[in-house]
Amino acid sequence: MSELENFINENRDSFDKEPMPLGHENRFLMKIEKQKIENENRVRFWRVAAAIIVLLIAGGSLLLPRFNSPADVQYGSMALSDVSSDMANIEFYYTSQLEEKYAGLQELSETNMEVKSLFDELTFLNDEYENLERELYRSGTSDRVILAMIENFRLRLKIVEKLEKIKQEQLSQSL
Repeated sequence: MSELENFINENRDSFDKEPMPLGHENRFLMKIEKQKIENENRVRFWRVAAAIIVLLIAGGSLLLPRFNSPADVQYGSMALSDVSSDMANIEFYYTSQLEEKYAGLQELSETNMEVKSLFDELTFLNDEYENLERELYRSGTSDRVILAMIENFRLRLKIVEKLEKIKQEQLSQSL
């Protein structure tokens, strides 16, 4: 036993002689109860804080990729330029070629069945490209979808080049 315990055991009578002050036991019990409540509140606080942190991390991991991406990704589609800088260069090349060549084809007469058919095919491929953009968003940059998008660009460029040939033929016939 320690010296303190020995001292208390030897002098037990002198400790019990003096009465406790009035309300001492109640104050003591209230302090203990207050400490229990504070400890419970502290534990509750940390549980709530941990739950909030878990929710923030989970929410952030789900939402951050969308807010960190270009605006079109937030609306359920994704362009090639959103994948990488190489894909951005490919997309820029094809779109600039298509826009440049397509601008000169607006005066082609759609009374010609072949021209009308090619313009219809271009419209279909444009719609299909928009579907591929949505599919790219859903698939998480799938190689299969990226290759399909590039092939779509190639097909549209071939059609525009065919339309240019028809335009050249029409111009040479009119001279």
